[in-house]
Amino acid sequence: MVKVLPASRTAHADVRVDNASQYLKRCYVVERQLMRTLAARFVDTSQWDFKRQLSQDMWETSRHADALRTRVLELRYPRRDVDKKYDPDMLALVAECAKGQDSLEFIGGVYGTLLPELVRAYQDYLDQTDPLDDAPSVYILRHIIADKQAQIERMRALAEQVAPRLFEATAEWQDYLRQCCAAVGGISGQGTRTPPPLNHSLAGRPAYAIGRSVQRDSRWRPALFHLPHENKYDVEGRKAWQRIEALDKRVAMQVWSAISHFNEIWAAEVVAASMWDFDTQPWDFYLDLARWSWDETRHSTMGYRALQGWGWNVPDLIPWGNALYNAMGPMPPIQRLALLYYYEDGLLRAGTKQIEIKILESAQDDGGVQDMDFDWADEAIHVSYGYTWLRHLLGDNNAGKEELKRLTDEAREIIAAFVAQHKDDPQAKLAPYFDRLHDVIASMLQDIPDDNLDVHWAPVVADEEVLKA
Repeated sequence: MVKVLPASRTAHADVRVDNASQYLKRCYVVERQLMRTLAARFVDTSQWDFKRQLSQDMWETSRHADALRTRVLELRYPRRDVDKKYDPDMLALVAECAKGQDSLEFIGGVYGTLLPELVRAYQDYLDQTDPLDDAPSVYILRHIIADKQAQIERMRALAEQVAPRLFEATAEWQDYLRQCCAAVGGISGQGTRTPPPLNHSLAGRPAYAIGRSVQRDSRWRPALFHLPHENKYDVEGRKAWQRIEALDKRVAMQVWSAISHFNEIWAAEVVAASMWDFDTQPWDFYLDLARWSWDETRHSTMGYRALQGWGWNVPDLIPWGNALYNAMGPMPPIQRLALLYYYEDGLLRAGTKQIEIKILESAQDDGGVQDMDFDWADEAIHVSYGYTWLRHLLGDNNAGKEELKRLTDEAREIIAAFVAQHKDDPQAKLAPYFDRLHDVIASMLQDIPDDNLDVHWAPVVADEEVLKA
């Protein structure tokens, strides 16, 4: 026999560092895979309100995954195996969630089943861990829980407006996913395991595959392009736009900026699709691309807010194009990123944002100036992301630079061929939009003092010859 003091307190049997790191790693894997899945289903969702919410939740999920990953690394520092040997049960569970047959069923499954299961797992962890010993985990999980609950509440409120009874209509899919979760002992892995629902009527669907083309919200008429510089063959569309320019170059800039911002959704889609297509990259790659994609969705929402702020019926007056993603979707993901980087880097080198801000300031459009100012800040970061990750994917030597140029040149040829192929499609014509828009704008114009700004601005194309000019 030996002598000891009585235990100073009673501790939960499972509250040890190894247990904590294993538990939180399972949660990290779910959040990591959910982030990529939300990115992909964002691309495949046409309804505008759902689309932008999925994008925001994708970015927030990337922050949750990052916080969990960091905590797992802290718990057994200097071990760095957080991104090795992912739990196959967790991978399979999120893969099942991706198989919703359409956006509505996907939303019902994620926000009706998976997120509540995650919240339950986090709360169970908080209930058993020591708030002093494990204080960093407690802090992280409390904030994640608050975010997840807000995501669920926002999506449910949105569904009530956009697709009433969405969650009731997808109850069977939610039930199937609940059974899938129970079969692996819940996200924590500590629950009683039940037989997998192999005989469920919704079991056995093929693996989800992201779409290589996108559709726009049915409230908008089909449109391939959104501004006249995109389709050089659309002579009538260019003439219709010039009528708007003739009202005042400041007015043209206000409208151009808002329409262009709204249509930046294609850039968000290109990046999000690459997050799905690249599945073995370093964690920071996904973290940066999640931010990049969400930023572009924010820019799109900036434009939408401006257009609505003028009191316009946006679906009736404003084209919402899909040509850029539909031309780029079949490209290899590295080529999509290369072309987007080329566009954004070129526009920054041309000083486009600064010019646009000066003109919007001259128009006394404070909201437009603010939007463009934050857009400029975001785009500078995006160029850094593109530079960093294209160097990683291609190599940072001269051969890598040559391959980047080859990819970009080839991608521009693909875009040009797509435009030529579709130049005569009815949905490629912009004159019907701009003719209606001209009359709406003309009826709203107001006078302000002339600050005598010499407006030097023309529609900008991310093309080498135009940039040189």
